[in-house]
Amino acid sequence: MDPEISSIGSPQSWEGRCLQPLNEKELHEAMNLVFDYRGDVTIQLKKGEEVMGFVFDRQEEAPQPYIQLFLPGDQHPRMVLYQDVAKIVFSGQDTAFGRSWEDWAQKWKKSESSS
Repeated sequence: MDPEISSIGSPQSWEGRCLQPLNEKELHEAMNLVFDYRGDVTIQLKKGEEVMGFVFDRQEEAPQPYIQLFLPGDQHPRMVLYQDVAKIVFSGQDTAFGRSWEDWAQKWKKSESSS
């Protein structure tokens, strides 16, 4: 993976970040991040094709682990095998960033204390 990402741990938001897993462990870690991300991702496959969409399913325990994505303008989901992934870009807006319960509670406390 990108050493800058690996060495700093989890950033506040993955939006705009790029990961290039170097081994199977990093690939599984990256796919966990992709699954938890609430925006579109662009996945470059080892054969050169790019797939962009929203990841809605992952099957880590399958004989050949895979994710499924909803692609813009396509009614049918696309399956991508982990083994085919070369690079991952968190290309879409992180729609969940800053919307956690903790963030809301903090904002509410600030508004209460200023009243």
